Amino acid sequence: MIRTKNLITIALALFSLNKAVAQQTEPVKAMQQKSFTQKVRGRVLDAESKQPLAGVIIAAKSNNQLNAVTDGDGYFVISNVPVGRQSFMFQYMGYEPAVASEVLVTSGKELELNMSMTESLQKMDEVTISATKESDRALNEFATISSRSISVEETKRYAASFADPARMAQNFMGVSNGGDMFNGIIVRGNSPKNVLWRLEGIEIPNPNHFSGLGTTGGAISMLNANVLGTSDFYTGAFPAEMGNALSGVFDMKFRNGNTEKREHTFQLSTLGTELASEGPFKKGGKSSYLLNYRYSTLALLDNIVSFGGVLPKYQDASIKLNFPTAKAGTFSLWGLGGYNSAYKDPVKDSSKWTDDDPNFVLKADNMMGVAGISHTYFTGKNSYLKTVVSASYEKEKELVDTLNPAQDYRTVHVANESFVNNAYRVSVLYNTKLNNKNTVRFGAIAQQMGYKLNNNFFDEHSNEWKSFLNSKGDAQYYQAYAQWKHRMSENLTFVSGLHGSYFALNGSYSIEPRVAATYTSGKNTYSLATGLHSKPEHLSTYMFQSKKQGQADTYPNKDLGLLKAYHAVVGYERQLPWNMRFKTEVYYQYLYNIPVEKDSTGGFSIINALDIYSLFNTQQLVSDGTGQNYGIDFSLERSFSNSYYLLATASLYKSTYTDYPGDEYNTTFNRGYQVNVLGGKEFSIGRSGRKILGLNGKVLYSGGMRESPIDINSSVQAGETVYVPKQYFTRQVPAYFRTDLGVYYKINNKRVTHSIQLEVQNVTNRQNFYYSYFDREAGAVKTVNQLGILPNLSYRIDF
Repeated sequence: MIRTKNLITIALALFSLNKAVAQQTEPVKAMQQKSFTQKVRGRVLDAESKQPLAGVIIAAKSNNQLNAVTDGDGYFVISNVPVGRQSFMFQYMGYEPAVASEVLVTSGKELELNMSMTESLQKMDEVTISATKESDRALNEFATISSRSISVEETKRYAASFADPARMAQNFMGVSNGGDMFNGIIVRGNSPKNVLWRLEGIEIPNPNHFSGLGTTGGAISMLNANVLGTSDFYTGAFPAEMGNALSGVFDMKFRNGNTEKREHTFQLSTLGTELASEGPFKKGGKSSYLLNYRYSTLALLDNIVSFGGVLPKYQDASIKLNFPTAKAGTFSLWGLGGYNSAYKDPVKDSSKWTDDDPNFVLKADNMMGVAGISHTYFTGKNSYLKTVVSASYEKEKELVDTLNPAQDYRTVHVANESFVNNAYRVSVLYNTKLNNKNTVRFGAIAQQMGYKLNNNFFDEHSNEWKSFLNSKGDAQYYQAYAQWKHRMSENLTFVSGLHGSYFALNGSYSIEPRVAATYTSGKNTYSLATGLHSKPEHLSTYMFQSKKQGQADTYPNKDLGLLKAYHAVVGYERQLPWNMRFKTEVYYQYLYNIPVEKDSTGGFSIINALDIYSLFNTQQLVSDGTGQNYGIDFSLERSFSNSYYLLATASLYKSTYTDYPGDEYNTTFNRGYQVNVLGGKEFSIGRSGRKILGLNGKVLYSGGMRESPIDINSSVQAGETVYVPKQYFTRQVPAYFRTDLGVYYKINNKRVTHSIQLEVQNVTNRQNFYYSYFDREAGAVKTVNQLGILPNLSYRIDF
C-alpha cells in the first residue's frame, strides 16, 4: 500500500512536473492519433538495499501527462507512449532524481525500463525536478572506477558489434581486440585468459563459440542480446566481491520476461536464425519465462568470406524462468548452452600443401552448458540474502586425419583429442543497508572443479598409437569477501573490502585488501582505487605429468601458487557542454607469482599464453615470473541524445614480463597504443515517427601485437621453427586498422516492428597481419593475414 506521506509526495511531484515540462497537450494528442503507441513498464528499487520503492513518480519529458506511480512492489506501467525516442524522469521524496534518456519505444514490444535510485544524504522538504545527467556507471553500487554498465541497446547499436557484449567492450578505453574473428579482449595489456565471465552473479565457463581451451573469447558469443539485461564491465581494481580475475570482468545478467503479455521475436541473418519468446505463465501472475534459440547460417557467407577452408556451424539456447513469491522470496531458473563444430577438408593436391595449410582433415566439436538456480530473500526492511547454485560442463573433441597422395588421397586417422571440464559452484551473498550512509556486503563462493584430458597420436616410426597427454583431476577453490560502502557526504564516497581465496589442491591462498574513493565537485569527479587480486591456473597446468622411462610419474607443477596482481588506478571525469563527458584513468599493474618455465633459455611465461595448449610443450614451471602493465586511457563520449552519439577512446600503455633468469621482455600484447572512434545518427522518417533510419560507423587503429623473430638458418637446419635466443617478442607486427559500418531501418506498424540491418566489419577489406610461421618446404618465413571483410545482413520482426 502507498502511505499518506507518499500521496503527498506524488501530489507535489506532479505539480513540479507540470512546471518543469512545459508542453502543449493538444499537438501531442494530434500526433498520437497519427502514430502508434506502446506501454512502458518497469520497476524501481533502492540502489543499496534492492527494496522496491512505492510512490515513485515516473513521467515522460515530452509530455507530463504520460506518467505513472509505482505500486507497493515498485512496479509501474505507462500506457499510450508514442513510438520513437523518449526520455523519462524518476522522482521520489528523499532520493536523488534519475533520468532515463533517449530510450527507444517500438510498437512490436513493450519497453522494460528498470531504475535504481540512491537515497539522498540531504533532508528534502519538497520535491524538486532538476536536470540529471545520464550516467554509464556500473549497476554494482560498490564499483567506483574502471567500470561501466553495458546496455542491450548499445550492443545492438555499435557498428559490427553483432549484438555481442565482448565485441562491444572492445570500443571502451583500455581495451583492444584480439583480431577479426576473435572477440577475446586484451585489457590494459593483459592476456584474454585473465578475464572473468559471470552470469546471474556467479562464474560461468567461456560463453563463446569456437574458443580455445582456457581462453575467454571466441568467434561468436553464445550470450544473445535478446535475453540480456543491463550488465557491468570492469577493466581493473575490482570490488572485493570479484575474484578469480586479473584483468577484466564481465558481470552479465539475464532480464526477466514480460509478466503481462506474450511477445515474440524472429530474426534471419547471415550469422544465424533466431527465435525468442517471453511472457507470463498465466494472466495476472508475476511469474514469467524468457527463451531464445539460434542456429547458424554462416554457410551463406561461404562465397564472400574465407574461413581458411573451415566450414563452421553452431547453435545455442538461453532460458530464464522467474518465480516471485509472496513470502519465500524470488526463485529463478536459468541456463545457457551452445554447440559448435568445424570441418576442414584440404584440397587433394599435395603441391598446394604448406606448413600452415597441411594435408589435415580436421573435425572439431565443442559444447558448453551451464544451468543454475537463484534465490533472493529479503531478511528485513533493508537486507537481503542471495544464493546461487550452478553446474557447468564443457567438452572439446577433435579428430585429425591425413590425406595419402600415394593411395589416391585416402584418409588416414593420425590423432585425436578429448578435453572435458566440469564445475559445481555455490555463491551466497548477504547485503544490508545500515542507513543512507552505510552499506555492507558479505559473501562466500565454493566450487568443485574437474577435468579429463586425452591426447593420442599415431607414431609412424613404431607403427603404433601413443599417448601424448592423458590426465585427469579435480580440486576445490574457495573464496570469501566483505566490503563496506560509506558515503561521507553527497560528494565523497569511500569503499573498502577484503577478499580471500584458498586453492585446496596445494594449499595456496591469498588475502587481498581493496580500497577506493570517489569525490565529486561540480562538474568534476576524482576517483582512485587500489588492491590485490589473484586466480589459479587451469587444473591441467597443476596436474601435468612428467613421464620418464623406468621412473614413477611426477607432477612438477602441482605446487604452483595462485597468480597474483596489484592494481592501482587514478581517474578524472569532467562533464562538458553538449552532453559530452571527458574521462581519463592512469593505472599501474604489477603481476607476480607468475608461472614461467624453469629453463634459462626458454623465455616462456604464462603471461603470454592465449590458451592452455602452449603449456603442453613446456617442462617444469615455477612461480618466479613477474609482469608490469602501466599506461593512461582517455575517453570522450556523448551518450545518445538528439538522435546521435559519439565515442572516442585512446590508450597509451606498456606491457612487459620477466622470465626465469629475470630478464625483461615485451609481452605479446604490448601494442603500445589503441585508438577507437565511433558514432551514429538516427533519422526519423515521416511525420508520425513510425520509421527510423540509423547509420553507425567505427574506426579502430592500434599498434601490432608482438612476436619472437624466427632464426631462418637454424630453422632450416633443424627442420622446424627455431626462434632467435633472448629476443622474445621484440618484433612488432604491422599496425592493425579497421573500418566498420552499420545501417538499419525500423518500421513500426500496429503491434509489430520490422527491422532490417546491415553490418559490415572491415568494410575496406584490409588484410591485417595475423601471424608468421616457418615453412619447411620453402625454407622461408611466411605470413598469414586475418579474415578481412565480414558482412551480416539481418531481418528481424518483433510482435
